[in-house]
Amino acid sequence: MGELGLNKIFGALLAIALVVMGLREVSTIVFGGGHHGSHEYATAKEWAESNFKGYRVNIAEVGGGGTIIEEIYDLGLLLLSADAAKGERSFKGKCASCHTVEAGGANGTGPNLYDTMGAAKQSHSGFNYSGALANTEGTWTWERMDAWLENPSKYARGTSMAFAGMKRDDERANVLAYLASYSTITPEMPAPLPAIIAEGDAEEAAGDLATTDETVIEADEAGTVTDAIEAATDAGEDAVAAVESAIEDVQAEGSDAIEAVVEAAEEAVENATDE
Repeated sequence: MGELGLNKIFGALLAIALVVMGLREVSTIVFGGGHHGSHEYATAKEWAESNFKGYRVNIAEVGGGGTIIEEIYDLGLLLLSADAAKGERSFKGKCASCHTVEAGGANGTGPNLYDTMGAAKQSHSGFNYSGALANTEGTWTWERMDAWLENPSKYARGTSMAFAGMKRDDERANVLAYLASYSTITPEMPAPLPAIIAEGDAEEAAGDLATTDETVIEADEAGTVTDAIEAATDAGEDAVAAVESAIEDVQAEGSDAIEAVVEAAEEAVENATDE
């Protein structure tokens, strides 16, 4: 085999190496990897959302700057459905170890609670109060007893009553109803708060809200946004399909090129051998 034959073989092998390297680079460019492309998207949806982000609407965020409606605690409404029998069970489970409630009942760790609702605070004779309640105002109204039962240490700082409180609103309402059944001086029950929007005016109020630019998007604009997002998603899917097709074409062409180079290399080797 002469020097010319060796040169042909070397040239063929070099051509094969160049084709393989070229295909690898094309594949890297197509798939991006965050190095050659300006963006990388895992799905067509991400592509659409990124390229059409001006039309993406998060419904939960619509209405920024509008009025925030807080939930209002309505003790009067709760008391309308309060159940003294359930209150008795709660009292026996959480209060009876320290308190009695019947008329003439003895003081325990805490004072007897008969005639407590509506009475002045620290009013039961024969019990040594801590004095913390003296720093709170008024008599035992429904609202004040409710606040006391919810969190005694918060209501009267420094109280010696070692009770964490009743956190469930309905349970406190039931206990209040039970205590009231053992009081002859129970104050008037608080009335439910008036409804902010009367039932008959709800439709009109909803219409007014719908015309407020700061709180809702007009229906036609919302439809345009939805259409734009759908179109962008379809476009993204088409783009992904096109890329996949291009990759297949590149791979197919690359395989044909490699086969051609291999054939040329084999032919060159055969010619060099013959020579």
